[in-house]
Amino acid sequence: MLIFNTTYLVSDKVHGTWLKWIREQHIPFMLDSTYFSHPQVARVITSDQQEGTSFSVQFHVNDMRTLKLWNQEYSVAFQEICSQQFGTEVIFFTTVLELID
Repeated sequence: MLIFNTTYLVSDKVHGTWLKWIREQHIPFMLDSTYFSHPQVARVITSDQQEGTSFSVQFHVNDMRTLKLWNQEYSVAFQEICSQQFGTEVIFFTTVLELID
């Protein structure tokens, strides 16, 4: 089992709009693809000074093959949707975590 994690740095200007988008559009979009389950949203706690707030949005995915299929089918659309919605007010990167226990 893997965790597909996306870390976002969200500008204070769009904080509320972004949270609503995550809950009402992004999580349903990811779950509707049928590749993911168990969505979680967490605020990243940091002692570093930064503009905005960092969040981690995570989903469980069965394996790398499944994640690769999702990437081929949906990743470009996801990036375009996020960019159209928020422009430079939200930046993000993804990581994959392997559950070991």
